[in-house]
Amino acid sequence: PVVLATPEGLVEGVLDLAFREDDHWTVVDFKTDAELADTTARYAAQVRYYAAAITAATGQPATATLLIV
Repeated sequence: PVVLATPEGLVEGVLDLAFREDDHWTVVDFKTDAELADTTARYAAQVRYYAAAITAATGQPATATLLIV
């Protein structure tokens, strides 16, 4: 679970996968929706918030990755 304070309010979520290589984090959110056309932008924003939460917690950069399976 992660929580991030933003100007819009608190963002809460559960990370699917986060791993660190050297001093950099990669955050991956898996999606299996059959139809993603209407939700891709929302899901991409969600994983960016997760990466921002990791950066805020660790002080290290994080890359957000949306994995659609």
